[in-house]
Amino acid sequence: MKFLALALAALAGGDVQTREATRAELETSFPLAWRVPDELWTPTKDAGSTALPLLVPALLAERFEAPQPWMASVGDILAEHKSRGGDHLALQVLLAELERAAPKTFEKVGRFLQQVLDDRALRDAKWDPDKDRRDDGMYFGPLLERHTGTSEPWKSQEGSRTFHQAATFVRGDLDSILGAIHDYEATIRNPGTSYEKLEPVAGSALRCEDAELGPLGALKVDVRSKLPFPFIRYKLDLRVLHAVEKGTLVTYVSSMSKDFYWFAGKDWYFPVRTSAGEWLGTMVVRLSGFDLTGVPDGDDNRKAGTRGSLGSVRKRAEAQFAASGGVPRVIEGALPPFVATVPAARK
Repeated sequence: MKFLALALAALAGGDVQTREATRAELETSFPLAWRVPDELWTPTKDAGSTALPLLVPALLAERFEAPQPWMASVGDILAEHKSRGGDHLALQVLLAELERAAPKTFEKVGRFLQQVLDDRALRDAKWDPDKDRRDDGMYFGPLLERHTGTSEPWKSQEGSRTFHQAATFVRGDLDSILGAIHDYEATIRNPGTSYEKLEPVAGSALRCEDAELGPLGALKVDVRSKLPFPFIRYKLDLRVLHAVEKGTLVTYVSSMSKDFYWFAGKDWYFPVRTSAGEWLGTMVVRLSGFDLTGVPDGDDNRKAGTRGSLGSVRKRAEAQFAASGGVPRVIEGALPPFVATVPAARK
């Protein structure tokens, strides 16, 4: 009933509603071969310590030696920060205490927590995602090599050979995060962007319960954006897929647009809990890469794009979660309903 109500509301408002489909129909919106395979990004050495999709869930599950109860896990530290007011000053005091009392724990998580929790720049009305700051609420891991795929379409991809990876902590549930991702009316105004068009394709929002893969949701989005002089613009046939893998909701993006050598990414949404089981929010890990054809973009440009996109999703999701009453709905293991908003025509 909740899904039906959302779909009817979307239809009434002119947005793109999701409809039930078969797996074959869903693949018209997102061909499953376009999912980023693990072989494409997993490091051949020290993967567990360098790849955030592997490192972050391990850190969230780990239990530390705790001179004080709030030092027992990442979730406990986050809960303590929130109880102290959740601001920058509280974070500095808390991390200083952690470093003195539990230096091994601090060495393991201190820098990571400093960057995902300190979001002063992100909250500033003049936030500029092109500026790489340590208080924008995001942690960037090392660049990962993009390996040669063993199957198509990845086997033939040219262009840049790196993925970048980032993590941020969202004080919100999966419903609010998917709501923020598919709020294209807001996304078209993201800081640092020059979108001319960002339009979910009518009839492309599909959902199915697959016997093999479980719940799947897909969408196509037509994208057109200006580029700095002397370049003009790029067009992107963006494909989005939500799936549940090993109990974790993930989102894939891909495109075979001729304006890109390649374009691909994957998000993971990990629930964050205290050692006593209290849910606190969602740690989002993003793996992303692209290379514009004929444009000298570099890794700093790609990081700026992720910073603007992921930071904006975080802010919108937290606002939506608070507006919903702050009571968690779907927090793991399922695909919430989603509606894709269509931006008003731009003048």
